[in-house]
Amino acid sequence: MGKVTLRRVFSGAALAAALAAAPGPAPGAPADEFLARLKSPAPSERAAAARGLGESGAMAHSAPLAGLLKDSDPLVREAAHDALWSIWMRSGDAEVDALMRRGVMWMEQGLPEKAVETFSEMVALKPAFAEGWNKRATALYMAKRFKESIADCEKTLALNPLHFGALFGLGLNYIGLRDWEGAISAFRRTLGVIPHSEAAVRYIEALERLLAESRKPL
Repeated sequence: MGKVTLRRVFSGAALAAALAAAPGPAPGAPADEFLARLKSPAPSERAAAARGLGESGAMAHSAPLAGLLKDSDPLVREAAHDALWSIWMRSGDAEVDALMRRGVMWMEQGLPEKAVETFSEMVALKPAFAEGWNKRATALYMAKRFKESIADCEKTLALNPLHFGALFGLGLNYIGLRDWEGAISAFRRTLGVIPHSEAAVRYIEALERLLAESRKPL
């Protein structure tokens, strides 16, 4: 599913300026150097290291980056969030990337069924690419094909258990099915990976109120 939005404590311009000013490894620095600096006591260095991995990292770097989603500093969390999406979107295959762009274009034009067709080509071409399944899950959700979208979210998570977008998407699909308990469970799983997701917290609170009202005696 789409990006889970973190609270925008910094504007886009301020975030870019802060990251640009932060000390960091030189371009092309080895991943080990970025990984070491993820543990720096300085938030600016952690954010810069996360940005470096976002530019050149691989799926293997998802776990250490995901650890920064729980960081006390909002700038670090934002940098880690964006870096993970950058890594997850890289397929390493030009044909897959072209299908990705086409499918996203169909979704932006409000044509989810066409997007489903395109993303189906993508997952057939590269079934181990988790983001392909996640994008098809998004298109299926837009088409209100909730059970099929849930299956693709689960496939995404089988390939990438840290995919908070797919976890959040599960919650949205369960809402579509009016399965409030399933939705609450999915949003709680989302918070296990990205605990500062205000959207997940709001959904849980609203759904718990809805469940409490439904259980009141008539």
